[in-house]
Amino acid sequence: MVTGSIYRGTVKALSLSKRLLFSVSIVLTIFLGFTAFSLNNAFRASYDVTQHKQLKNHIYMLLTAAEFTESGTIIMPNSLAEPAFSTPNSGLYAQIINQSSDTIWQSGSLLGRTFNLPSIERHQQEHISIIESGSDKLLNLAYSVIWENMAKQEYDFTIHVSQDLKASQQAKDEFRLNLWYWLGGTGLGLLLIQILILRWSLRPLSDVAEDLQAIEDGAENRLSQNYPTELNRLTRNINTLLDQEQTRRQRYKNALADLAHSIKTPLAVLQNELKPNRGVVTRKRESDIQLEQIIKSIDYQLHRAGTEGRSTLQAPVSISSLINKITSSLDKVYQDKKVQYHSEFDSALTLSADEGDMYELFGNILENAYKYCTSRVSINIIADEEQITFYIDNDGAGIPKTAQIDILKRGKRMDTQTEGQGLGLAIASDIVDAYQGRISLGNTQLGGACFVITLPKR
Repeated sequence: MVTGSIYRGTVKALSLSKRLLFSVSIVLTIFLGFTAFSLNNAFRASYDVTQHKQLKNHIYMLLTAAEFTESGTIIMPNSLAEPAFSTPNSGLYAQIINQSSDTIWQSGSLLGRTFNLPSIERHQQEHISIIESGSDKLLNLAYSVIWENMAKQEYDFTIHVSQDLKASQQAKDEFRLNLWYWLGGTGLGLLLIQILILRWSLRPLSDVAEDLQAIEDGAENRLSQNYPTELNRLTRNINTLLDQEQTRRQRYKNALADLAHSIKTPLAVLQNELKPNRGVVTRKRESDIQLEQIIKSIDYQLHRAGTEGRSTLQAPVSISSLINKITSSLDKVYQDKKVQYHSEFDSALTLSADEGDMYELFGNILENAYKYCTSRVSINIIADEEQITFYIDNDGAGIPKTAQIDILKRGKRMDTQTEGQGLGLAIASDIVDAYQGRISLGNTQLGGACFVITLPKR
């Protein structure tokens, strides 16, 4: 059961082209094996029939050369049309046996050799068999002949022609070897052609995969239309889903912007109406405090809802360009502090994320660093194949340990925030959480707060 599960898991893990190639290889191997078996058997059968006919032709040649006498004897010529009969140990032998099983003639090739010849029934005209002579095996054809003289006397003779099987076996082995060579080469050639056909046939699927990867990387917005007819329906449906997703996201952003505008304007008017008269110093009323808390909560939740979060359909954002734009703006805002900004990272680094989310995240963290630093802010970025880690440090007074837990506590409700904490860090924490990253306070080198943010590259 375990072996079967492993096999099924391995088959499922194979790509489509490998599955087809694996299946074709098995079918081709079985087909070529069956073809080799059939051809080899057909050749052996055909060779045996041909050899039988050759032996029979030799018998007819001996009958033609033989001279039967009235006394029932046979006179054979000194030389025969087949020279192998006259050459000792040539592999082709002949004997004539009378009805008393006495040898009355034998070919010159039998010099010094004797065979145990099979007997043949009177009613049998011919009989083929395999005989042995020492370690050699021979194919023997026995042919029965009845000679009738002028006095109507009948004499029975049996002509035996034997041929050594070494040559025939060698011919069969050579044929089988050549057959495997040719079929093996043909099989390899067919496999190579099949691989090329599969690569060409499945190329559109690879194109779809590459286009989808480009969409995931943010390089493209939709699939192209240059696909075979069989894939057009699939790609059209994917493009429809992509268009619907982009439309939905844009509509969602527009709805949030409209909601923010429709809520903030009445609240601002209400807050202005509830303010005491100018010049009159009074203690903040409870209604003012609650109204400010409502405005903060609405701002926070709208920012939180508008966060895109991690998605495979986002274009890569240049980190260098993003950080430079944010720090340039902050240098103008805090120009009186004359902040010394230092950065250390690869300018070619990119991050697959929504650009607006990244502006919100690093804008809040860097603004916090500029706001609370004395004169120095630094950014160090370390990247590997999977993630990017940002170290944002300043030389300010730092964050008290009692407040660090609340600041980095994700999902902390806005109505429990301490005074002066603001929305920035809470929004930044939620953005990092939406991108399945991590945010923490690390060891500072400048003396102030050091935020450590880790985000996945894709």
